[in-house]
Amino acid sequence: MNKEEEKYVVDPKLGNFGTIQDDEINFYNLWKVIAKRKGIIIAIFLISLLGATIYCFTAPPIYRLETYAKLSFTSKELMQKELMQKEPLTSKDLSLIIGKIDSAKKAVIFSKIADEITEAKIEEMKGTTDKLKITIESHNREILPAALQKLIGYVENISALKNDYEKTISEIDEKIKNVNEAVKKNDYQIKEIEKRLVSSKLLPVGFNPVEINNKIVALKMEKYRLEQERQNYKPIQLLEDPFISKDPVKPLKSLIITIAAICSLMFGIFIVLIAEYYEGVRKKTQCQ
Repeated sequence: MNKEEEKYVVDPKLGNFGTIQDDEINFYNLWKVIAKRKGIIIAIFLISLLGATIYCFTAPPIYRLETYAKLSFTSKELMQKELMQKEPLTSKDLSLIIGKIDSAKKAVIFSKIADEITEAKIEEMKGTTDKLKITIESHNREILPAALQKLIGYVENISALKNDYEKTISEIDEKIKNVNEAVKKNDYQIKEIEKRLVSSKLLPVGFNPVEINNKIVALKMEKYRLEQERQNYKPIQLLEDPFISKDPVKPLKSLIITIAAICSLMFGIFIVLIAEYYEGVRKKTQCQ
């Protein structure tokens, strides 16, 4: 065997792109191998790229709704049975109670539109105890507002939140009742003043009609405030208008096609090197 022949003797450990005299991979020979079998690499690349492109343009689009909400609590004895604690319910507690919204929960929460919902989740906002992030994804952009209302309704019907709501409403009703009684009492005093004035009788000492009238006005304003509070109170309240994406958020066409292109090239080169290696082993066997 002359030097020229010895130079290109195949080493099974290195494949056709190595030599028995050099333990390191010769990158020039490696490039020659890739160029020699470029058809395989191009075929794998084009097939993968075509598959990724077909998927991106045939997969149904997915739209996303995002918003933030706040828990509203006044009572201090929530979740004793559910979480065995005496602290008020936090956003973390609520996210743990709801858990992962799988297909079974979707059917319960969203009923008729459940098939259109691809994902729904409620997460605690880091660094807070009463704020939540709500995310809903759907094939149909138009149903997202209705889906949000259904999800909030589901959350509000959780026993801890429902009990707190009923307790809070009961407390407000009691306050309104007390204000009504105070208004009636002051109205009675005003009427007594009017009777004494008509009959020219002296008013009792410290009996100031102006002060009583001011009390009645203040009480009526407090009653109005309490009635508004009762009407607007909700266990969970949105902090902002929901954001609904105008364009689909999935599939991520550019990302999918880019990843498919890179991975197919790497896979094609790997296949080529494996093929070259086994071809080298076969030639080595034949030479022996």
